[in-house]
Formats: sequence, structure tokens, C-alpha cells
Amino acid sequence: MRRLAIVVALVCSALVSVATPASVHSTTELSEPEQIAHTQVIQTTGPDASALSWGLDRIDQRSLPLSGSYSYVSTGAGVKAYIVDSGIKADHVQFAGRVVNGWSYRNTTQAQLNTWRATLGSCKTPSVGAPSYSAADHPYDVDTFDYTPPVATDFGSPDNDGHGTHVAGIIGGSDTGVAKGVTLVPVRVLNSCGEGVTSMVLKGLQWILADHQMGEPAVVNMSIGFDMSSTSIDLAIKDLIAEGVVVVAAAGNSSATACNTTPAGTAGTISVGASTSTDYEASYSNYGQCVDLLAPGSYIKSTWHFDNNVSANPYKTLTGTSMAAPHVAGVVARYLQGLTTTATTVDEAATWLLANATQNALTFFHSSPPRNETMTPNKLLSLVVFDAVTGLTATSQSRQLAVSWNAVAGTSYVVTSSPGTATCSTSGASCVLTDLINGVNYSISVVSSNTYGDSRVAVITATPDGEPEVPARATSLVENRSITLSWPAVTTSVNLTYVVTSTPGNLMCSTTELSCTIEGLTYGTNYTFAVTTRTASGRVTSATVSTTARPGFTVKKDVVKRGKTTPLSWYLSSISSGKKTWSESGPCSIQGTKLVAPKKTTACVLILKIAKTKKYPAMSTKVTIAVQ
Repeated sequence: MRRLAIVVALVCSALVSVATPASVHSTTELSEPEQIAHTQVIQTTGPDASALSWGLDRIDQRSLPLSGSYSYVSTGAGVKAYIVDSGIKADHVQFAGRVVNGWSYRNTTQAQLNTWRATLGSCKTPSVGAPSYSAADHPYDVDTFDYTPPVATDFGSPDNDGHGTHVAGIIGGSDTGVAKGVTLVPVRVLNSCGEGVTSMVLKGLQWILADHQMGEPAVVNMSIGFDMSSTSIDLAIKDLIAEGVVVVAAAGNSSATACNTTPAGTAGTISVGASTSTDYEASYSNYGQCVDLLAPGSYIKSTWHFDNNVSANPYKTLTGTSMAAPHVAGVVARYLQGLTTTATTVDEAATWLLANATQNALTFFHSSPPRNETMTPNKLLSLVVFDAVTGLTATSQSRQLAVSWNAVAGTSYVVTSSPGTATCSTSGASCVLTDLINGVNYSISVVSSNTYGDSRVAVITATPDGEPEVPARATSLVENRSITLSWPAVTTSVNLTYVVTSTPGNLMCSTTELSCTIEGLTYGTNYTFAVTTRTASGRVTSATVSTTARPGFTVKKDVVKRGKTTPLSWYLSSISSGKKTWSESGPCSIQGTKLVAPKKTTACVLILKIAKTKKYPAMSTKVTIAVQ
């Protein structure tokens, strides 16, 4: 990611820290003067007549004019979006029950509230035009700030300012949002006037770190900003990033460098400036090397928390980098949804986001940055590159997997398996991977492609559900009245038992090892041993691998070089001392007590007969000798 690799030593580094109670990590237990955090918003009239924000319309295409639609496949389902803001109006129809309990600065002690009130002062004009609030909604007093006791059941809803609700709607509203299925988590760090102090924000970030589970896909949106850098907030953000949480921050609305503020200039965040509907950099947007990309931020319609008590589900149009950042957070949520089966890092998410942004589409307002400040990257948020395919399933067959997905017109698909190299491709909605091994767990990857490039990889695991495989071969070692059979392991992910059966005699042994010994055999009798497999559920394969042997004989060698002359005793021996008669029925020849191999690659059949003795019966056997 940019500043982690490039600007970590520049002025984006933190300068101060905050006085706060014990933190999640000791690295955030610092001391600094309280600062006041502000929303990054410029309010305008609204709402618009259209339910579709132009911001959604813009991010799903490379160039203007706008198409009038927002195309999407993934919805961010299964991903958490933490909204560090003024809360969320959880019962808004746009959120469809996807707002879960979060954190609020008001769920604290009276002493803590008094401290914060003393720093912030009175909050006399919360959301100008807002209706009066009941004690259950917000214990508000025109002369004091939160004078009444704390509310233990305040988990971030309702929203008494509206800014957090607007941001949440851009991220995850069912009509207004980028990621329409994301889980929204309010983290209320701003009061009903849209203000908070450093320690309020710090406690909210610490709560996120405690709430987040390692490996859980999550993004934090911070459409707030301080006038300076804050060491404590910077370190708290660093802790979140180290745990794999992507942090998106509004660049700020001061028409100045973003590097000297938190969280826009915090190392590791994805810092977002604002663009207009005509692809201009917004005049108010902060700029410079600490801004990663721009996203729609001017005149964005989204959810609101009240409408003069007329509408239960109101909307409003606002302007600011506060509106740009949640567009990015929504795209990140959709990206993370496609990676729920694979590991990812914050760097990987940022790299993907910036690599797939639309390049050089913007006209800069800040075309001549101040001395020692570089230009903002000319990158505009885009989700044109395909999402990972959805609806991915795999149907098991014997030695095959039929893979299917939700197809999109004008798209081609390539499916591959691991382990192995099985692959199939199509422009349709399914194809079949063949020549697989039954019982093996395969990782199936699907990549879609269109004129803009390849999609992210979608992955599913599946196992061909046919009869278990059998070993590729079996060998035998002849002993006194027994034979030890051995075989190579079958490649599988399920537990197998190997079953060996003799003919004649129907003698049997079973084992989970790679060999077993069958005893009580008759000298001179030619036995065939069949090796098969059985699963833990009792399913036995119909296939077998076989080998033959006679008790009393030991095969010592079955390969010879071309043209080589070799003693017969090197190939076969017997426990019987009876008279031995050797013969050969293939292209080899016997000269005295030696076998003479031909000068070409072939196979010989060596036969040994042994006369009866007092201890052993007459016996005979034959062995195939490979000439190489």
C-alpha cells in the first residue's frame, strides 16, 4: 500500500497523542491534548428525485457519460463494515435488518461524559431542523451537553446527527449502497452536532479491535478528521490494519494537503479525495501524496435520519470527502466478500483497489501543488473489473466434478483444480473437470474474463464421490508358508482400508498400512492376490489390482539389461533343495546356468521346476523378466 511502502517517513507521521484510560494495546496508552473531530461533509439541498446516486452510476464504468444504471454481482454479504461516525438509523428501510449492535460513547460513565462535555462545550444545534429528542432517543439539553446519565443500552443507534446514517447508506443501503448485503456496525464517536474528541474516537477504535475476530473480513470507514495528526489514533489504526482490517478515511475538505491530518494522513489507511459528476477533482477536497484515489463525493444522495417527522425512511443529498470514502469502503467490502475462502492482507486489498481504478480520467482542481507536495494520483474508484463469480457450486461424480456458477453475458470462464492440472473453459455457466481421483479434496478456482481483464478468483472445495481408488500395482515377497504383499499409497483425502484376498483359499487380510502378510499357504500352489480398498463408510471399490506368487519361491530380480548374461540363481530361489529344472518361453535363452538376454527391449518368461523332496512337494513357478 502507498504510505506503508513509500511515505512512512514523511510528514504523514504522527506528532501528538491523547490522554485516555487503559487501551486495548499498550502502544495506544499515550498522552496528548484532546482534539475535536469533524465530519467531512458540505451540506446541500435534497433529496434528489432519483433513487440512484450518480456515484453508484459512475463507479461501474470507465468513462462518461453516465449509463443511468449501477451493475453489480457481489453485495458484500458476510463482510462487516464498521462506521466510525455519529451512529446509524438502524430501522431505515435501506438497511433491511443488517445493522448490528456496535459501540457508543454514551454507553459509559457520568464522569467520562462530563469530561467530554467540558471539552466540547454545549451542543445547541444538532442537525439543524431536527425534531426534539426524547430521553430514550437522545437526552439533549440546550444549555448542556449530555447532562443526563449515560445510556447503557446505546449501541450506536439511533443517529442524532445524520452523518453516520448517510455514510452507512452509501456503503450498504439496499438501493443507495455500493455493497447491498454488507453487515453495518455503528461506532458512535460523534455527538448530535457531529463532533467528538480524540479519546472518544480512540475508544471506538479500541472497541472495534476487541470486537473483530482474526480472519473475519472487515472494513472500517472513517469519514471524520482532525485538524492535526494524532499519535494515539494513528497507532490504534495501525493495530486494526495489523489484524487484517482495511481502514478507509476521508481525505478532508480543507483544500489542503492530507498528509498533516489523522486519519487521512495515517500510514496504512486508504485515503480518499472527492470527485464531481463531471470527473473533476472537487475544489474542497484535500490533495497530495497522502491521497490514494478519488471517488464520487459531490451531491451524493443517501439515507438520512429524519425528515421533519414526515418520513420514516428519509433521504438527503450531501457533499464532501465524507461521501467519497464510503464509496471506497463499499467496494472494499465487495472485494473482501470474494476472498472469504482465501487469506488476504490489507496490502493486497489496497493493491487490487488501486490497480483497478480508472487511470487518468480526472481533471485536477489542484493542478499546482505547494512546494514539497506531489500531485494526487490520477485514479478514480472503479469496480469495472469483474467481481468473483457468484453461485459457485460443484457436483461430485466418479473421477469428475461438474462445476457451475451464475454466468454473465459476454464473459468467458476458466476452471482449474488443485492438486493436479485438470482444467476446463467455457463461455457458459458450467463445465466438467475430468480425470480426477475419487476421495481427494480439490480446491476449484474459477476466473472470469471480459474486455477489461480477469476477475478476482472464486474458490470452492469439492471431492469426487465415486468408488475409492485402488493401488497402481502390488508386489509380493514369498517366505516359508506365507507371502507378504505390498503396494503404493492411494492418493486420497479420505481414510481407506486396504483389503487383500487370495485365490484359491479365500484367505484375507485388511490393514490401513501399505503391506500385509497372508500365512498358512500351500507350497507349490499358484496364488492370485487381489488388493482393493474400502472407505470408513464401508464402500468397497469394484476395481482390484492383482499379483501372483507361489509359496516356497522368492523373486530376487525381475529386470535385466539388454544383451546381459546373468546367473539364473540371481532371479529366483527356493526353500526346497529338490532338483531344479530351468526353462524359458520368451526371446531369452538359457546357456548352462545363465540367462542370456536379447539385445532389444522386450520381456522374457523364466520358469523354474523343483522336484519333490521328503520335506517339500514338487513345485514350479514362473517370473516375467523385463529386458531394458
